Amino acid sequence: TITRENAARRIDLTKPERSLILRKPARELDHEGGQKLRANSQAWNTVRDWIAAGTPLGDRGLRVSEIQVTPAEVLLSGAGKSAQLRITARFSDGHERDVTAMAVFTSLDDSVVTVNKSGRVKVHRPGLAAIMIRVMGQVTATRVLVPHAAASAGEYPKPRNFIDEKIFAQLRRLRIPVSAGASDHVFLRRVYLSLSGRLPTADEARAFLKKPDRDQLIDRLIGSEAFVNYWTLKFADLLLIDSKKLGLEPARAYRDWLRAQIARNTPMDQVARALLTAKGNFTANAPANFHRQKSDPRDMGEFVSQTLLGVRMACARCHNHPVDRWTQADYYRFAAHFARTRVREGEVVLAQRGEVRNPRTEQVVMPSPLGEAANSRAAGLDYLPALADWLTRPDNPFFARALVNRVWRELMRRGLVEPVDDLRATNPPANPALLEALAASFVRNKFDLRRLIRDIVRSRTYQLSPRPNGINRDDNRLFSRAYLEKLPAPVFADAICQATGQPDIYAGQPRGTRAVQLLDARVPSYTLDVFGRCPRTDSCVDSTQFGGGLSQTLHLLNSRALNAKLRPAINRLLKVHPAPRAALEGLYLRTLSRFQTD
Repeated sequence: TITRENAARRIDLTKPERSLILRKPARELDHEGGQKLRANSQAWNTVRDWIAAGTPLGDRGLRVSEIQVTPAEVLLSGAGKSAQLRITARFSDGHERDVTAMAVFTSLDDSVVTVNKSGRVKVHRPGLAAIMIRVMGQVTATRVLVPHAAASAGEYPKPRNFIDEKIFAQLRRLRIPVSAGASDHVFLRRVYLSLSGRLPTADEARAFLKKPDRDQLIDRLIGSEAFVNYWTLKFADLLLIDSKKLGLEPARAYRDWLRAQIARNTPMDQVARALLTAKGNFTANAPANFHRQKSDPRDMGEFVSQTLLGVRMACARCHNHPVDRWTQADYYRFAAHFARTRVREGEVVLAQRGEVRNPRTEQVVMPSPLGEAANSRAAGLDYLPALADWLTRPDNPFFARALVNRVWRELMRRGLVEPVDDLRATNPPANPALLEALAASFVRNKFDLRRLIRDIVRSRTYQLSPRPNGINRDDNRLFSRAYLEKLPAPVFADAICQATGQPDIYAGQPRGTRAVQLLDARVPSYTLDVFGRCPRTDSCVDSTQFGGGLSQTLHLLNSRALNAKLRPAINRLLKVHPAPRAALEGLYLRTLSRFQTD
């Protein structure tokens, strides 16, 4: 188009600077696209020199294999300070070139730092930000740390484990002090809600507050039935177990299978392998229901990458991903793993044939894991065992990081990467060293979910107070204090039932069934709908994204269902504790998990 079309009128080989492809974008001639090049600029000279050389096509195989940013991390003190980023491209033939002038820079938090077109970063306030860099189809990012003006962050509590070491080390660099440790009653309430999805009873609260032993309480909760029920709910939300889509009996079998894995503390790599490779009857081999989420291999590839790897591939379906490294070819090679999976007559089976074509080339593509050059090897007709082998390898760059990030978010109310299903170079973790340490520990401990949870909740970081100390008031991602969040809908509903002693009655369920034990969102409950339970029709990354607002407020104020619980609850409380102070103590312990203060 540039060198041959319309009798090659766009270029002038004898006088390159007179070429239309230079004169129009430089606005030497009228041009609807506006000025794109300045005459005699580096970009203008590059095009002119190419024309002067005879417009060679060059090596068709030459491409940029990676880009590197210097410095890899920027530390700047004080508003108005600045630093220059340099970008180097490494090409497939091994040579390197400075491509700073061609890069596109974007600040991911303009309130902390901004960056201009040439890559100069300027500070506006203390904090942590990232600069995304895009050039020649490659993307990367660099972190910018801007410490607070305080001379130091003062003394930090003694770390209890590697989590505290990584968190405190970064906070020291930013001169952000941590909040005080949470009081016993705050910790008590938090750890019950985090691990078991319920409040402590009045007797449990009274016993702990009189003789607090935090590690013993953590171990007891992690070994409880309530833990199994609550974390089954969490993973059922993740896997979108829904009786409307799957059918009642298959959904129940799938949930029961999942619960058995949580109860046995089956290593999570084995759970992932079972999901990926399962075939057969929906009920007899329940993990086969995993493959019923999507019927198109492209959709299934997106579901698996987002759910198990924390990678959003959807953008690469139609074009190379604009802010990640994935190409359209990567997308279709990954999707090809699922091309032979079929649902027939109550079973998941393998078809004799099944293929995926790259729409750009119309070529049939061979299955290949993300970021891998080699194709997957088929076990007969089945490519999924090879995918499971790759995904559960100790050195897999995605699975362990994605899962520990999800668990961290559940316990700490914010992921190290947010959103938790969008891990990419251009969305760097709030604390990269901690994410890598958590993933390494998870792999080293054989993908032990309970060990991971125990490590997090035993840390001082988990046990910090939510009260800010002044400097860390604006911290919402560095974990210098605890973050507050609404209770998930099932936990909220169960807390009301527990505090009042009046259970909700769910259709078709035994009396005393808790909301966290329900199969899915198809069990009718106006309270759960208003509070915002996960519908499991799509990703429920944030358990608080549904419900709330005016409907929830009015329900809490005026609902007959809730108000009807109060009178018998108060009557029973006064019967057990006739003295006002004792009744008040009972009320506080049942609702706020603490003794009343003056």
